[in-house]
Amino acid sequence: MSKPIKLSILDYSPVDEGRLASDALSATVRLAQHAESKGFSRYWVSEHHGMPAAASNSPEILMARIASATQTIRVGSGAVLLPNYSSLKIAENFQLLEAMFPNRVDLGFGRAPGADQRTGMALNDEKGKSISYAQKVTDLLGFLTGKHALESRYAGMRAHPETLDRPQAFVLGASGSTAEFAAKEGLGFTFAHFINPGSDGPQAAKAYRVAFESTDFAAKPSVIVSIFVAVGETEAQARDFTDAFHLWLMYAESARPFNRVPSLATTRAHNWTPSEQAVRDRNQGRLISGTASNVVAQLHELASAYGTDEVMINLMMPGESARLNALDAITAALNAGAATRSAAEATEEEACA
Repeated sequence: MSKPIKLSILDYSPVDEGRLASDALSATVRLAQHAESKGFSRYWVSEHHGMPAAASNSPEILMARIASATQTIRVGSGAVLLPNYSSLKIAENFQLLEAMFPNRVDLGFGRAPGADQRTGMALNDEKGKSISYAQKVTDLLGFLTGKHALESRYAGMRAHPETLDRPQAFVLGASGSTAEFAAKEGLGFTFAHFINPGSDGPQAAKAYRVAFESTDFAAKPSVIVSIFVAVGETEAQARDFTDAFHLWLMYAESARPFNRVPSLATTRAHNWTPSEQAVRDRNQGRLISGTASNVVAQLHELASAYGTDEVMINLMMPGESARLNALDAITAALNAGAATRSAAEATEEEACA
């Protein structure tokens, strides 16, 4: 029988068809509040640039808004993108968040620019040189702890304000190349299965655990696997949401992204070309979909493959009500599974008595 799992949310703040970015951001806050009421562990927001259908481009600002509207759920970045900023500025931003919302802040960071080449240049047009990802991470961790290498040009420096605890740090990966780096630094490791659904993720999680070293950041390894999810009340509705997801994703990763997340009506009216169908086929493993019980079963399988009990879901479904309903349905299915496990354990104990 499958073990219990913890669920968290990754939110792009999708801008639905016929809506404004301000609507999307308000919906994000409501979804975070709902996730907290349902017992979700974390709520992370993304950094995307040049994508009008995704309103979240500054995780720290949106995190502050979400944290101020919630009480207990951990709030984080999935991810803040190191190539775009100075390591000191990131450390200061997250230390400030930690000071305002103690023991609730997650610093998830990644190495991608989160933009096309032209937008990436605009984000970095004042920089005269590039710094390696490894060096930027080393500097970031040094600013958070105040512990730089003796030979570092930043030796003796730390980010302010100082806090009793520091943000919980996670390295985000999609290929496995950063797993051992996360392990060496004693950081959490999050794998984007929704980007790379092959065997790299489970292998990276295993390598991370083997190489993990306890540091000031964490005493034991922590793995989160993230996946796109679509939930329907019926299998037919789930297929509709699946179609909408694949239509959005196909164009989101093209040179002609949609300005809005396509509605179910727009999706139903779309005629898939052979080339579009080929792209959709390649993206199949990036989404878990179905009715809630089916989705929860697949989430358990995914968690088992990664050897973890924490899964982060990204509900790229059109319509705020659909996303809220999905949380309700998933929570109900998880609770039903927990009740079944408890009954089975009680029966087993009685049999052994």
